[in-house]
Amino acid sequence: MSAALTFSDGQMIGQRRAKSLATARARSRFVAGLRLVLLAAGAVVALNALVQIVLSGGRSAPSPEVALSATAGESERIINPRFTGRDEGGTPYVITAETAERRSGAEQALIDLEGPTLDYALLDDGADASRVLARHGVFDESNLSLHLETDVRLTTRSGYVFDTQSATLFLREGVVTGPQPVHGLAPWGAVRADRFEVREDGQHIILQGDVRTRFNAPASSDTQQDPNSDAGAGRSEENEP
Repeated sequence: MSAALTFSDGQMIGQRRAKSLATARARSRFVAGLRLVLLAAGAVVALNALVQIVLSGGRSAPSPEVALSATAGESERIINPRFTGRDEGGTPYVITAETAERRSGAEQALIDLEGPTLDYALLDDGADASRVLARHGVFDESNLSLHLETDVRLTTRSGYVFDTQSATLFLREGVVTGPQPVHGLAPWGAVRADRFEVREDGQHIILQGDVRTRFNAPASSDTQQDPNSDAGAGRSEENEP
């Protein structure tokens, strides 16, 4: 009787072991199949991303980039900084200054500049990249803008020279705005206004608020114009160089 029970117990144990082995094998097959599915899904996602990059590569504008090279002094102030990058149209620009100091905290993207200069096709042909545009400036790395303060002088490639006390250059859009009174020299004479804008990569000069212009008299003219008189005035004027 004991022998019969022992044999029966052995059979049950053997059946349980066989069942456990079968379950383990089934689980292993399931895990292996799941791995294959995940690998296949990852391959599909990667292939799709590659296709999207290839298809959109020829249409997307180059991403603006900013690089900084400088010689650091004893403090956080940087001597002779140099910022290089490209706007959305791919036009390169170079910003230099006598000194630069990055702000801390929430304004970390803002860099205060002393004696900033700019080499950029929007302003001129780059032949005189060493001139000082203003006494002070603030470069915003996040928005790619350069704000100029105090004795600001901007020269466009179309021959305009503007003197004002404040101006902001938006490098991403290729736009310059001046919210304060401006005096300008043009190939044909002079202008003054309460504010101005330069748009479309320097192709359009927009003058606003008490606009006054003075035209140079031709050299062969018998009648000389008083250089201190105003030839015209208006509330708004747009000149196309």
